[in-house]
Amino acid sequence: MVSSTLPITVNTESGEVRSPVSAGELAGIIARLGGEGDRFAIAERAERPEDAGDEGEGEGDHYIQTWHEADGPYEVEYREGTAERHFGVRMESAAEVTAVFAAWARGEEGWADGYAWERVRFPAEEEPGSGPAPELPAEAGAQGQS
Repeated sequence: MVSSTLPITVNTESGEVRSPVSAGELAGIIARLGGEGDRFAIAERAERPEDAGDEGEGEGDHYIQTWHEADGPYEVEYREGTAERHFGVRMESAAEVTAVFAAWARGEEGWADGYAWERVRFPAEEEPGSGPAPELPAEAGAQGQS
């Protein structure tokens, strides 16, 4: 792996903050994830998309993150702006996660290609009418039954 400096800030569950980060340091951070109190890492680019002049991508949050617990897969997510642009996938190895993080950090063309990314949905995003009907308070239902 190339040991160049990546233009990102990495935050971990353990409270560690590194900026800038070399590719080797990033690999070490991701490889050690999985233990109690050290299961995730979040990376943000030092230069935000609005700073780079990209139109329409400057709104919202921009990051890539991973969660890894014990011997399970790595849950990897990235967000490029609003909730509609928040995607996730599972990866099996620290090396694979590190390669994706580094390519994302460098802004490489096609960095997300080759993975079955799926949109991450949050409970607050449920569309109106898609869930169960709201329940009426007991007194509301009893009022019309006299």
